[in-house]
Amino acid sequence: FVLHDGTYANLESIEDVFSIGLNRAVSVIAEKQLKGKGGRNGGTAAALKELGDHPDGGGKIVVRDGKYGPYVNFGKVNATLPKGKDPQSVTIEDALALIAEKEAKGGGGKKPFRKAAAAKAPATKKVAAKKPAAKKPAAKKKG
Repeated sequence: FVLHDGTYANLESIEDVFSIGLNRAVSVIAEKQLKGKGGRNGGTAAALKELGDHPDGGGKIVVRDGKYGPYVNFGKVNATLPKGKDPQSVTIEDALALIAEKEAKGGGGKKPFRKAAAAKAPATKKVAAKKPAAKKPAAKKKG
């Protein structure tokens, strides 16, 4: 495979690794980027509609068609459109409401990784002294 700027492009045979030139490598990567195939490094989903810039600034709001259906994208926040909602009929007000709802739920990017705090020695607990079980008086024999 050939790698450039996060885009992996497969070569046709193993021998191509030894004989590929710069021009061919560039064209293979360009073809891969045009395909925009899904997968881990497949790039972004197709933009169905651009709604414009966010009123608070920070970037564009775009309606995209993803693997699991249409969604609204703003920065790192992806808010799924409700079922039955036509992606072409989404307004910027609808998109802002969906984005705000998603952010309130805690969506929008991964949280930074934190190292676990050093394991603390468990606090010694006071153990209640066990009292011996009260003995029942022995039954007297009649006799």
